[in-house]
Amino acid sequence: MEHRRENEILDASAAPAVGQVSVRRTTSTEMRPERRHKSLQMMRSRLSSSLAQVTSAVRGIGGGAKPKKQKHSLSGWGRYATVSFPAEESKDWAHTSERLAAARCCARVWTYFVPWLLPGLIGFLTASSGVLIEKASERLNGLLFGYCSLGPLALAPAECREAGGWTSWSDVTCLTMPAFLGGYAAYVAFAVVLAASSAALVQHFAPTARGSGIPEVKTILGGFVMAEVLEFKTLVVKVIGLALSVSSGMALGKEGPLVHVACCWANACSKLSPRYMENEGKRRELISTAAAAGVAVAFGAPVGGVLFSYEEVSTMFPQKTMIRAFFAASIAALTLLWYNPTGTGKLTMFEAYTPEMPSISEYPWFVLLGVLGGVFGARFVKWNVQISAGRRDGSAFRNRMSIVAEVAGIAMITAITSYPSPYTRALSTTTIRALFHSCEDAHSARPEMFGLCNGQAEPSTDCGLVGALLLASLVRFLQMTITFGTGVPCGLFVPSLYCGACLGRCLGIFVRTTGLAGVAPVHPEVYAMVGAAAMLGGVCRVTISLVVIMYELTSALQLIVPFMLAVLTAKWVGDSFTHGIYDDYIRLRGYPYLHEPDDFTFGTRACDIMDEDLVCMYADAGTVKEVLAKVRDCGFGGLPVVKSETDRTLVGYVHAKQVQGHLETLLGTGSVFNEDMRVAFGRGKGHKAEAVLDLSKFVDETILRIVPETPLAQVHNIFRQLGIKVVLVARFAELAGLITKKSFVHHLETGHIGHITHDPAVQGAVVDEMPTPEAANGAGAGGGGCRQRRTAHAAAGVRFNDEVESRDIAHAVPRAARQSESRRSSLRAMRDTFIAAFSRSPKTHLKANSSADTESTDSDGFGSSPAKEKKSLNKWTDFSTVSWRADDMKDYEEHVSVVLKKGSRLERLLLAGLPWLIPAIVGVLTATSGSLIEVAAERVNLWRFGRCTTNIFAGREECGDAWLPWATEQSYAMAYYAAVSTVLATGSALLVWAFAPTARGSGIPEVKTILGGFVMKDVLDFKTLAVKVVGLTMSVSSGMSLGKEGPLVHVACCWANVCSRWSARYVENEAKRRELISTAAAAGVSVAFGTPLGGVLFSYEEVSTMFPQKTMVRAFFAAVVAALTLRWWDPTGTGKLTMFETHFAGMPSLAEYPLFFVLGVVGGMLGALFVHNNIAVSAGRRDGTPFRRRIHIILEVAVIAFVTAITSFPSTFARGMSTVTIRSLFQGCATAPEGIDMMGLCKDGEDVLGPELMQALLFAGLLRYVQMTFTFGTGVPCGLFVPSLFSGACVGRCLGIIINMFNTTYPAFALGVVNPGVYAMVGAAAVLGGVCRVTISLVVIMFGLTGALQLIVPFMIAILTAKLTGDLFGDGIYDAYIVLRGYPYLHEPHDVSFKARACDIMDDQLECLVAEPTTVGELLKTLKESTHGGFPLVASHEDHTLLGYVHAMPLRKHLEASLSTFVAEDVRVAFRRYTRVKASGAMDLSKFVDETVVRIVPETPLAQVHNIFRQLGVKLVLVARFGSLAGLITKKSFVDHLLEGHVGHVAHDPAVGRVAPQAAGAGEAAREPAAPGVGGVTQPLLEP
Repeated sequence: MEHRRENEILDASAAPAVGQVSVRRTTSTEMRPERRHKSLQMMRSRLSSSLAQVTSAVRGIGGGAKPKKQKHSLSGWGRYATVSFPAEESKDWAHTSERLAAARCCARVWTYFVPWLLPGLIGFLTASSGVLIEKASERLNGLLFGYCSLGPLALAPAECREAGGWTSWSDVTCLTMPAFLGGYAAYVAFAVVLAASSAALVQHFAPTARGSGIPEVKTILGGFVMAEVLEFKTLVVKVIGLALSVSSGMALGKEGPLVHVACCWANACSKLSPRYMENEGKRRELISTAAAAGVAVAFGAPVGGVLFSYEEVSTMFPQKTMIRAFFAASIAALTLLWYNPTGTGKLTMFEAYTPEMPSISEYPWFVLLGVLGGVFGARFVKWNVQISAGRRDGSAFRNRMSIVAEVAGIAMITAITSYPSPYTRALSTTTIRALFHSCEDAHSARPEMFGLCNGQAEPSTDCGLVGALLLASLVRFLQMTITFGTGVPCGLFVPSLYCGACLGRCLGIFVRTTGLAGVAPVHPEVYAMVGAAAMLGGVCRVTISLVVIMYELTSALQLIVPFMLAVLTAKWVGDSFTHGIYDDYIRLRGYPYLHEPDDFTFGTRACDIMDEDLVCMYADAGTVKEVLAKVRDCGFGGLPVVKSETDRTLVGYVHAKQVQGHLETLLGTGSVFNEDMRVAFGRGKGHKAEAVLDLSKFVDETILRIVPETPLAQVHNIFRQLGIKVVLVARFAELAGLITKKSFVHHLETGHIGHITHDPAVQGAVVDEMPTPEAANGAGAGGGGCRQRRTAHAAAGVRFNDEVESRDIAHAVPRAARQSESRRSSLRAMRDTFIAAFSRSPKTHLKANSSADTESTDSDGFGSSPAKEKKSLNKWTDFSTVSWRADDMKDYEEHVSVVLKKGSRLERLLLAGLPWLIPAIVGVLTATSGSLIEVAAERVNLWRFGRCTTNIFAGREECGDAWLPWATEQSYAMAYYAAVSTVLATGSALLVWAFAPTARGSGIPEVKTILGGFVMKDVLDFKTLAVKVVGLTMSVSSGMSLGKEGPLVHVACCWANVCSRWSARYVENEAKRRELISTAAAAGVSVAFGTPLGGVLFSYEEVSTMFPQKTMVRAFFAAVVAALTLRWWDPTGTGKLTMFETHFAGMPSLAEYPLFFVLGVVGGMLGALFVHNNIAVSAGRRDGTPFRRRIHIILEVAVIAFVTAITSFPSTFARGMSTVTIRSLFQGCATAPEGIDMMGLCKDGEDVLGPELMQALLFAGLLRYVQMTFTFGTGVPCGLFVPSLFSGACVGRCLGIIINMFNTTYPAFALGVVNPGVYAMVGAAAVLGGVCRVTISLVVIMFGLTGALQLIVPFMIAILTAKLTGDLFGDGIYDAYIVLRGYPYLHEPHDVSFKARACDIMDDQLECLVAEPTTVGELLKTLKESTHGGFPLVASHEDHTLLGYVHAMPLRKHLEASLSTFVAEDVRVAFRRYTRVKASGAMDLSKFVDETVVRIVPETPLAQVHNIFRQLGVKLVLVARFGSLAGLITKKSFVDHLLEGHVGHVAHDPAVGRVAPQAAGAGEAAREPAAPGVGGVTQPLLEP
């Protein structure tokens, strides 16, 4: 449905079609059209051939193709329609608002309930399908070995054996050859029949059901429509075919196809609601949630499912989608528990037992496994893609052999090669379970071990075993290579795990036998699990989601760091050779998918790839017949609308199907409408006396516009982050070209970075005099001037000034075309011709700033409602804004391109290694700081109780008999306790107040603001870091109700800021520095909780605004390094990362899950109440309040510490450090480790029940809750994670005691064995979730803290419920503090942004610079007197044609430097490329003009403006109407309007005066424009 010129070269000899915009200017010097197009085609063919060689060499898999093949590939994309997410979102809001306005109460409830009901239904249906496939494949696979006499498929083989009804085809251990061969033949025959049946079913009924389906799902979620891929027929065939193919014993798995099954269910369920059925964007939200449910069912990994959907499958994954995916995965997991297909009552698929954590000396071996996994994974990808390419439809192989025959042959080969070995004969999952199992495990049922253990319950180290495992791995690897991608439903997760597990087990046996690890004993099963993760990572190239899936698969939480090391190494190694398997299959099958950007997109621009030969609609479109012919004939989704054939001013964009449907409906009514009636897309002149059908309502004026010089990196972000389908390229409001999402993907895939002769950045092509208006009109605005030759400019009267310095734009692909003068066609000449042509455009009432007009407005240069807005924004003058777009370009131009072109090998190595080295250093320093704080706080805290006479810094255990308490009497002990606590807290407050006030609090609101794109002074300085570390140690040891976890994130970010100063690339670039800060936040949480994965997720979910894939991988690396360093320091002395390790054998019963839901509700309410009260307290003690004027902040801290001490001392639970109490509350009495003080919670290994204990717990929880309310936000470094966990654990433990008492009193209604420690953990998670409102990261943090992986579903239920409950009352604590402290932070969008438009909030009284000449002194005076960060550049005081944007600081520095050398103040300066005034001899300042700043029209919805600011990371957008500046919106002003509710300037509506489409009568007067508004943007669509 995209533009039909995306892959074609126009036949120049053909006559131009009606409405075709020619981009060439016909001159006397121009070559014949036939010769010109022939030469152009030859040049493109040569370029394509050379680029294909380059691409093939880089990718290693033949990524480049010949031009004809590329044309065929792109033309094949015609069946893939493109989805525009912003348009679908606006459509959904309009649909929802209409229904809510007209519906009754029940209908409104239903409208809000559907987005949760459908994901829940999808989770249930997906789990049911997964269980059906599991049971069916298990029974069908039994036919390969025998049959059950009790019923062929009535029982599973294991159940039938227990019942004594199993009959085998033969005994594989029998020495009789005929018996062995009989079983062998039966095995092969049944395998072939099952596989061929699956292939025949797929081939004849649903060919789209073959393969894993993940490449197709990725393409769909990438914004393209694929027919039949998610249809119900595909779903049915996928389920049946998958059961048959898995049971055949082929080298495949069901995990990937289950994602496809879940997405098919999502598509089916979307038809239950018109809101989803009619909206492609909303349907893709459901599909993203379904992908999470599919992985949750496939692996029993609900958290891994959400992360897999985010990391690998989805392109658009906003916060609301993540939460609903979280919900769908939880429902799927609960349904799976209810069905219990494995019979274990657990979700864990391959439960493993590892008695201890690996030694540090074993980690190099895990890295080696990662290298092997990456190498073998890359080899598999290359071979498999080559095989699949050779058997595609239409290939010579496919013409000779059908798909069914191919599958039958593969199944036969697989069966023949698998049967002799016991490791390959059985289902792969059975063998993997044995490879992962420990021979020393006495805690769980032992599977069949296939000789992996000897008689002494130790792993076998026999050489024959190693050989057998290596052979089995090789066989399965080759089988998987020829199987994946064939004509049956098939995945590759299980065979990849199998191969990696065999290799890992062999390496483990080798290390154990040789003793090379230097430790004893070495557990080979650990190496098997790490090897499996490495192999799968090398094949799929996923990171964080795979780590979560692995420890959810195995419950080996203590292996999280080895998993992370191996997976990360495998990805690095594999990426050195090939892409991941799914990305390569997308390329192989020719799907249009927008991948991550390559570096060359920074060196190329929109004009290099834009389509210029466009078919356009005119405002006066002609007759109905002509319009219908045009929209029917166009092979794409829409047409640009320009004013007329001679005036190419861009009006907007019309969608062809909408216009076609409307006109055909009118013609079908049989009314006065006929094919000869004239049609107009906006009323123009000349039709006052005739009937005209006005179709202006179909014109999308908000279509995003860019300029030809826009870097492709920005275009890439526009398509990928905003989810739009087309952008229009305009030069001063005149249409220059068009880029569709498909054409952009095509250019990226094939290396066609465009029309090499269309380079607008030619060297030295600058206009000194203006051509005539006729020449300007003849320049072909529709073509943008990219094809104009220098001779054409000369014929138009354009005179070039070769003295002006040129601007050279670096390109990743060398351009021989630059050497040719005829290829240096210029957009610069076109810029000036358009200025003259647009001098007649409507003018906005702007203040053109010059030496005579230097009146300043507010700090960001806006002036509507000046009094209120200036007051509102003056508080933000200290917060400058970061532009990721500008900083990315700056990084490329000043560092990357320079080093790649001219740098030495060492410089290139540093360029590639520095983004990894600095995060590693940050991880080491953060872990060291955290260990220091942990040890020091623990030792200093003991001073409240006594001292060690031999060593004052020794702990109580180290001190032994030398420990001396301060007093034996309770009253004196309490006095010492309170005095020391007060002194420590006061010292911390004094240190913060005197040296670094920015070190107070947790620091997370400040870090969020910084990562949101604003600069805050002193927050991340070294002084703040030092004070934060020392002050945090003192405040934590004082016993105040606070924690160190949040402040450790601040400490890590300070280290990132300090380390960034070691490299000019980071110290001079705010965006690159924020990449480091995002990685540091992950390292901070990793150190705070001992959960590296939780750190990455916390940085993504709560802290960071921009978190692309590369940042996530580096955050992953920083968290791993931090965890390894923490393990090496071992501050807790346990040798483990788990902070509150627990030991629970069983899972809660399903009857207990409603109680976890209740805990979630209670936690959400308590969290919301805390946020409300704490914000009220903090607001009352801010600087400048009456309270603060009377009470100094140090005195306030001293009072809080004293009150906290005297109220905590009487309580056993509150007296000590909170972490000690939490550790006890989380334990079960029967499984509590020795040495833990249970504080009266247990007696003789049994839970103590009774009201006295409950009262003590409730009192301690309430006390800590109230203390936390007054403490958080005071003048010391303080966090709230630990006190929140404390309060929630007390509440949860009380509920667990109540349930136990209920079971004792009413045994008939007992809920089974209830462990109060489980309720304590779930309650702690609920309260913390209610306070912070984080979801998936908190789930990972909780089971990383406790090791209670079996509680993942209860954690998810409680945390999600707590968030939803808390959100009913207000924001989370960090967002509330951002608002309280007045930080400019762009939160999630509000519904008001869907109703309001850019004209409602834009600032239309602006100070502008003009392109006309002035003097250095006058311009410098203007810059010094203004407080703005920059100025829009317009043509002149009278002509407000928007030329670009000038950043004030670089220009000011340049002028000041010039004055200090040889330039006088009266020297003339001008922006010579942009002025019509002759400026010979004037200093040219054109290089300071940013032409690529984002431009929008006044009608742009604020939802799109919000996405531009948040997703693209820009600092401002300019609003223009037909090329003339209408206003400006900065990020600060946008945040201010959202916070304050200033959605006004409704009177400045550019669409007022527009009438509904109707046939104007012959005598009807023409529509008059509305009266000009303040901003001049109230004109109608076109001039009357």
